[in-house]
Amino acid sequence: METPVQTDPIIAVVPCRAGSERVKNKNTRPFAGFDGGLLELKLAQLAAVAELEEIIISTNDPVVSDYAQRFSATQDRRVTVIERPDELGRSSTPMSEFIQYLGRLRERGTMLMTHVTHPLLTSGVFAELISSWRQAHAQGHDSLLTVTKLHTFLWDASGRPFNYDDAEEKWPRSQDIEPLFEVNHAAYLIPFSRVGEVGDRVGENPYMHEMSGEAVMDIDWEDQFQLLQDLAEAKQMRDHSLI
Repeated sequence: METPVQTDPIIAVVPCRAGSERVKNKNTRPFAGFDGGLLELKLAQLAAVAELEEIIISTNDPVVSDYAQRFSATQDRRVTVIERPDELGRSSTPMSEFIQYLGRLRERGTMLMTHVTHPLLTSGVFAELISSWRQAHAQGHDSLLTVTKLHTFLWDASGRPFNYDDAEEKWPRSQDIEPLFEVNHAAYLIPFSRVGEVGDRVGENPYMHEMSGEAVMDIDWEDQFQLLQDLAEAKQMRDHSLI
């Protein structure tokens, strides 16, 4: 028997740690016409999602904090800045500790964790994710994570096929290979209370929401910043909104 469709408030949580080591000033340097950079773009995208009750920016970066507070005052009061403790803002901090901290930010509602580094993850995609989560929860899932389906030839470090048996067929059709799923980190949805119970942003019965294409492209290195900025500007030239 399906449970009722989940109607708890959805609260976006966007981590923005200071001191990016691979992409300098990654969060706030200008990007594709947005003077406030990836942070401004992500705030604009989330502000266009009516289903969100609150948009939390978790940061230990004073530049991020100042910009988000001004955005809240002038554009969307749902934006809240929560100063991240210094001990949770280091690159050496285990992700598990930070996730458990996020789970304590609110006592009610569902956390939608996302990142500024997915600049082409638009408001429409966020709305689809929230709808998908509500349906998944009604079917008994306790969390949602975004994944990319891989129907491709993967080999291990020893130089052997990993996800197919070449003793049966040296080169099977890619569509016949058992798929694997890459966690692309575009978004996670899980009740705050469930984070406390399992100590993670993924529960014991997650729903894997498949995504592909530009929405899952993220920025981790300088060349990726430049590539995605070029792509974003090309979309704008064709009158495609980034919001």
